[in-house]
Amino acid sequence: MHKKLVGSAVVGAAVLAVVVAQFAGGTDAAPAAAPSSAVPAPTTTTLPTQGLLETYDFPAQPGSETGGFTVEIPVPVTWAATHDKDRASYRHGDLLLETDRVPITQEDPVSGLRALARGQGGTVVEHAPVTEYDAAEWDYTYQRDGAARRVTVIGLGVEDTLVTIRFEGPPAEFEQNRGVLDAALRVTGAG
Repeated sequence: MHKKLVGSAVVGAAVLAVVVAQFAGGTDAAPAAAPSSAVPAPTTTTLPTQGLLETYDFPAQPGSETGGFTVEIPVPVTWAATHDKDRASYRHGDLLLETDRVPITQEDPVSGLRALARGQGGTVVEHAPVTEYDAAEWDYTYQRDGAARRVTVIGLGVEDTLVTIRFEGPPAEFEQNRGVLDAALRVTGAG
């Protein structure tokens, strides 16, 4: 019991010393906290996409009065990238951002995405234009290794080609990282 009293007295004395120092202390200001050297982890809204673009070139058509043009899609710098012909895949853990160029005979992106969606389900609807391109959106889910995967594909009608931007992930991660898809939709075109 004597040890408990001594311990309480020591703690009480320390608290009293702090209080006295605050009220009776001098005019010196408290030292400023040292700046943190930790770099914050990127979030879905600050992912480093500037400077890395997936580029699709469209040469001028024979007999066309205008020259060709380019479609550029911002993609995450820090994600693992692979390329296979016109398809570019960017992975980060269970998340996937993929861009592709699909030659289509349909006249608009809604019918183009419906052709791709045939037999896979989900919904295909018109999407607000992306830059100057007509667009459609295809949303669906599927099972992989017993776990649900959520997918959104945005199709852009570019001449007679459908350029797709596909974002996929587990439902919770998909929602938390939706900014990756939003950033990819900042498509630019160059003439």
